[in-house]
Amino acid sequence: MKKRTSTPQDLSFTETAHLFQVARETVANWVKEGYLETDGQNRITRDSIRRFEQKYAGKIKLHARANKLHKDGVDVEEVSKIILDELHHKAFDASIGDRYEQMLSESFRNKEGVFYTPMNIVDDMMQGVEADDSTLFLDPCCGTGNFLVKAVEKGVSPQNLYGFDTDPVAVMIARRRIKEMTGQEASHVVCSDFLKECPELKVCFDMVYTNPPWGKKIPKADRDKLAKSYQSGSSTDTCSLFLFAALSVLKADGLMGLLMPESFFNIKIFENARKAVLLQTILKIKDYGKPFGNMYSACAIWLRNTASEGMNEVDCFNGGNAYKRIQKSFKAMPKHILNYWTSDKEMAYVEQLLQSPYLTLKGHASWGLGIVTGNNAALCKTIKRRNYEAVYKGSDIFPDGLRKASLFLNPKDFSRYQQMASLRMLHAPEKLIYRFISNILVFYCDTEQRYILNSANMLVLDSDFPLSSKELADILNSPLSNWLFKQLFHTHKVLRSDLEALPIITDLSLHRSFDLLHLNR
Repeated sequence: MKKRTSTPQDLSFTETAHLFQVARETVANWVKEGYLETDGQNRITRDSIRRFEQKYAGKIKLHARANKLHKDGVDVEEVSKIILDELHHKAFDASIGDRYEQMLSESFRNKEGVFYTPMNIVDDMMQGVEADDSTLFLDPCCGTGNFLVKAVEKGVSPQNLYGFDTDPVAVMIARRRIKEMTGQEASHVVCSDFLKECPELKVCFDMVYTNPPWGKKIPKADRDKLAKSYQSGSSTDTCSLFLFAALSVLKADGLMGLLMPESFFNIKIFENARKAVLLQTILKIKDYGKPFGNMYSACAIWLRNTASEGMNEVDCFNGGNAYKRIQKSFKAMPKHILNYWTSDKEMAYVEQLLQSPYLTLKGHASWGLGIVTGNNAALCKTIKRRNYEAVYKGSDIFPDGLRKASLFLNPKDFSRYQQMASLRMLHAPEKLIYRFISNILVFYCDTEQRYILNSANMLVLDSDFPLSSKELADILNSPLSNWLFKQLFHTHKVLRSDLEALPIITDLSLHRSFDLLHLNR
């Protein structure tokens, strides 16, 4: 067959990904599933893109972000026009910042990482802060100015306020709020990208308080360049980049307060950022729950820019509980996790357990993902048909067995699926399958070569591992292992990297004493 000649309107995989604001790999999967077509020269045809927009985007479950793009398309320019008109022609209303955020579409806020800090959290984060008109104060992503306004209330002069944000409307609101408060212009509050401007700043700051954008969508090449500039290593999320940049302009002994996503404290991609934090003196960590609705959990961390030997006490607040942790206790954690949710007494017990012999799975198992079909509705059936096999979800897995399968798939369709483990793993004589989306450990030893979907994962032990699969499943399902997993990792997904680092306590007497301890509570 003769290859179709490319036209100027055809797009590359990367350009198509940018158009729909998804990963390049997602576009490749859409091609594989037949939603998009190529010209035979690794470009997506414009005709197939038009059909995709008309027939599929926003109408079927393709990719959450792509669907949001079509379902949640509030015109940002129109919102900006309304707010600017109000700023120029109406009496100033202090609630304008809140209203501006509420008018922005969810898709825009996710893309830009725009979640302005509620004023009650700003008040709490800056409680006890002492400042005067000589204090140099920075918010590198100031939004509509909540931290800046609080700094002025604390005594900071408008001339010593520095704020950056890439949203011109938000910056205009911030400047207007300060002008209304003080009668003075905040000339250093500007519409600019702090990550790009920071290396050129000729000033260092006594205080940095901010809520950096979480997971802002920026091109990978730009992210990698910024990570290299700020020496953040693999911690390339925007909130990590802002942390490293802000530290570079914080005075010795200066104070920093950051509102960060919960994942910052325990997920591997933030490990380099946590290492940088542990070099400072950590003053306090506080969990604020979900201040932005059900979307994200937020937690604040306060630092003093002085080298720490780890003997200082860190005030931790979690769900109404308050306790003190010695900073060096965080340094002993896998992946430098800042497990602020674990009390000093609980951490002492963790350290006691780690004095006993234990195993880890690092380097002792093969790992596989559950099957990602890309479209369960089309490729899985709810009634068993000829040549179809049962496939199990994570919620079907229990320590003592599997719930009756409610879905079935055809093994002949494997070539159409987006992702799956090797057939060698799926058909292993013995494998452990476990819930992936879960905050507890739930493992089952499968000896019947069952198939699983991507809400479950699997592992096959190396032949030289000293425990059998069934013995390992029993230990991982135990109350002690679940308690230890929660104290160390505290995640809503059971990640391979966490399982590889989890101490597998093999002394059964410790399991029995733990069971008795908790039974008597």
